[in-house]
Amino acid sequence: MKYFNKFTNKFANVLKFLTVTALGILGIYLVIVLFMELFSLGRILITTNNIFKVHLEVLDEVIVFFLFFEFAAMIFSALKHNGDTSVNFLMGLGVTALLRGLISAHGEPIQVLVNAVSILLLIIGMVIMKKHIKM
Repeated sequence: MKYFNKFTNKFANVLKFLTVTALGILGIYLVIVLFMELFSLGRILITTNNIFKVHLEVLDEVIVFFLFFEFAAMIFSALKHNGDTSVNFLMGLGVTALLRGLISAHGEPIQVLVNAVSILLLIIGMVIMKKHIKM
């Protein structure tokens, strides 16, 4: 039994190392994609004479940029904490993702209402967690 526990601990350490390594590689890839999106956004802004004609395209590019930025922030947070991510951080990412959906839901009242209620529920959950669960 002692050898089995030793083996499982070593195996768990190998899996943890592989997870952190994969997160690092994914983080590097996301930073590259983030700069590619930034370059694409800059190209649209520079080559356009009238920004009002392509404002939806610019808005879509900004939303995609912040999507990759959120993923990169989550990866860096996980790397900072040895592969673990806090629930509060993930709930904050959920709020920002719903805000992004709220921005991109042009003129759909039901979708706007659902996103707004979801944001409210997530924020209430974050407040309750922060107040009652000591971490």
